[in-house]
Amino acid sequence: MSRKSLLQFTKKYFVYFIYLGLALITAYLCFSRLDVASLQHWDEARHGVNGYEMYKNHNYIVNTYNYENDYFNLKPPLSYWGIILGFKLFGVSIFSMRFYSALSLLLTFLVVGYYMHRHYGKIAAVSSMLFFISCSDLFYRHAGRNADADALYILLFTLALLFMLQVQKHQNYIYLCGFLFSLAFLAKSWHALVLLAIGGLFLIFSGLWKKLHIKNYILFLLSAFGPLLLWAFVRYQYDGMNFLGQMFGVDVTQRIAGSADANPSYTFFTRYLLGYRPIVVITVIAACIFLFMLFKKKISYSNNILAFLLWIFIPLFVYDFSHVYYYWYIFPVYIPLLMLAGILIQKLYQYLENKKGLFCAIMLIPLLIVGVECRSTLNELDNLEISGFQNDIKAAMEQNPQLYQMDIYVEKTDNEYKDSYYWEQAGLLAAELSGDLYCKEGGVDAFSEVEGDALIIVDPEIYKENQQQLGNLEIVYQNEYLLLKK
Repeated sequence: MSRKSLLQFTKKYFVYFIYLGLALITAYLCFSRLDVASLQHWDEARHGVNGYEMYKNHNYIVNTYNYENDYFNLKPPLSYWGIILGFKLFGVSIFSMRFYSALSLLLTFLVVGYYMHRHYGKIAAVSSMLFFISCSDLFYRHAGRNADADALYILLFTLALLFMLQVQKHQNYIYLCGFLFSLAFLAKSWHALVLLAIGGLFLIFSGLWKKLHIKNYILFLLSAFGPLLLWAFVRYQYDGMNFLGQMFGVDVTQRIAGSADANPSYTFFTRYLLGYRPIVVITVIAACIFLFMLFKKKISYSNNILAFLLWIFIPLFVYDFSHVYYYWYIFPVYIPLLMLAGILIQKLYQYLENKKGLFCAIMLIPLLIVGVECRSTLNELDNLEISGFQNDIKAAMEQNPQLYQMDIYVEKTDNEYKDSYYWEQAGLLAAELSGDLYCKEGGVDAFSEVEGDALIIVDPEIYKENQQQLGNLEIVYQNEYLLLKK
């Protein structure tokens, strides 16, 4: 290949090399050291236990916690099936448990990049991809690198609304939107109703509802609610209304009522967004370009802009006024914000097409700031939180595989939210993943009353305080914690 041909090839495909590089960085952020960070209490641990016990029990409908029906985590089973898929592909491990979340976030990134490239242009695509990487929340906090439902929900939420944007040209896409809503509900339960609010308002305000026929609405309802009714019917066969009844009574009404006492504010999520630096940077860039283009009369109303604004403000309004204060609920809003910013940068580029030097000068400082945020996202991989307790359980089981499937008790002084002789959720999950162990409550006293073989894991302080009961037992592993066998 001649030098001229090489230059032509590079010029023609240069942007695709950028796409590839950004995709590889995102894949690295999603999957690198995925099994290192400690298991997180509550959502991740609960989902992990539910998924593991479903996998072990070969019952893919009823979720259990410590082998009893779980009426605390009242989510439908789609996210548990994602965990099970990881176990079937790679075996039981923390990596395989988190695999589906990491894959979901990577797919969201690729979907955003592809959509922006196809519908708006290369500058819009690259900008949106960089903004995506800069949002470390999407990777580290309750999303891509955790085994709860949020990354999968963000993917389904994004796909549903991007297909909604195309209903103007392809009416049949409304059925796909309905099906994606049903999947989002099966992943995140009542949260998915926000999708119906966005979609319904979009159809009304855009006037598209007039172009749809009764047949379209009937088929939409079937695609949206058919899978949900099928799942609910199957679940009902196992425990009647015990689970289904509590899905609304506990997971919605009680949570909102409890949140109103703890968070009387109506601006929690707005304040969170305004305090999160990457989103502030993205918003400032978008606002400055918008005002400039508005002044130049280069901005005009479109149904797409309407859709993006509904995508941003409906979830913000719903969650702010519900009083809940779980910051990750607002993560789906990051996607339209970074896409809108990318679109506006593309429009600025087109306006300054004959002044590319000026465009580069204008975007230099914003690009540097976004680059710093992207670097910050990468740096977090080197500062993952780890748990000595979880690592000790894992190491003990790796060194002593003959102890698999035994009963195990715990007593330690550093529990975060339970008494010392109870299993907290992340610890229980670590015990199940590491050695298929059966976690028992009661600590040293209950362990001492057991006549058969059993294990107990304690910290040095508990071991010292209970020498009479534990001193003569075999220590099978010792590090930060001690694992003893009788």
